[in-house]
Amino acid sequence: MLVIFAYAMITNLSSSRELIAQKNELEKSIEEETERNAELSMEGDYYKSDEYYEKIAREKLGLVMPNEITFIDQNK
Repeated sequence: MLVIFAYAMITNLSSSRELIAQKNELEKSIEEETERNAELSMEGDYYKSDEYYEKIAREKLGLVMPNEITFIDQNK
């Protein structure tokens, strides 16, 4: 009877250690995903900003602000 009890305790201890390791991995994963979510949220805010729209208008569409003088580098 004592042997069965000891075996059950050892098995239970082993399971507890595995569960603790899994819990730690999941907590680390949650922390990483929370950081990634914050970064993506900031990136999304940038893509909604006037600064981003102006950048795209200038770089992709070649637009300029009213009364703005632009220079073209002909050496390129």
